[in-house]
Amino acid sequence: MKITLSLPVLVVLALSVCCYSYEPSTLPDTRDKQFIEECVTAHNHFRSRVNPAASNMLHMSWDPDLAKTARAWAKTCQFKHNIYLKIRGKAHPTFTSVGENIWTGSLRMFSVTAALTSWYNEFKDYAYDTNTCTNVCGHYTQVVWATSYKVGCAVHFCPTVTGFRGSNAAHFICNYGPAGNYPTQPYNAGAACSKCNGEKCVDKLCENPEREKVISNSGWYPDWDKAMCDQYCITVLVLRPSLIVLTFGAVWFLQKHYPQVSISD
Repeated sequence: MKITLSLPVLVVLALSVCCYSYEPSTLPDTRDKQFIEECVTAHNHFRSRVNPAASNMLHMSWDPDLAKTARAWAKTCQFKHNIYLKIRGKAHPTFTSVGENIWTGSLRMFSVTAALTSWYNEFKDYAYDTNTCTNVCGHYTQVVWATSYKVGCAVHFCPTVTGFRGSNAAHFICNYGPAGNYPTQPYNAGAACSKCNGEKCVDKLCENPEREKVISNSGWYPDWDKAMCDQYCITVLVLRPSLIVLTFGAVWFLQKHYPQVSISD
């Protein structure tokens, strides 16, 4: 019996084999306008809803350089804090120290809102009056740290994350400037915006157009961010082409040793 396989079918099979073993990332880039808007909006949404109300909560805006640091650390695929956050110039060109929150989960579970909600929900374990936590609550206090007015986030696909049991993860990191989580309460309680010092009050947050300008230092990048091929890059540039070559090699072997199998274009 003669079996005929068309060349287009073989190409599809080859691509299917290499794509099956590695799901490509469809996660947003740090320059994606919708991603930026979601990160900033979600933070300000939760900052305006603290209880007790905050008298000095600053409106938060995007910082591209913080996003560079978030992306660089996310690429290391480690479920632990960036070791350079408190070293001047290592995490940001002007902020002397930088705050950080990390969320890691499956690709299907990830959304900016889901990650921010999980951080904010730690308020249940935080007591404002005594400034104490009954469980983990540092993500919450950083999100609502009144004087942290800049944020930059990034999400990266990691086949595995050191310190995390799952696989094929979305590794989401937000960095904050200036850093929060000092041994004080995250904000001053009182009538909303009562300590804005003449700034505009919008949705219970202190707004200042000059402070909220988006400024990017195009010449600055974390000097510890090595330009190397990560696991996703290796798969795309090395493994997939190799699998395609192997597939066509197998076709050649079949043609040579089993001539009853033919290929048509």
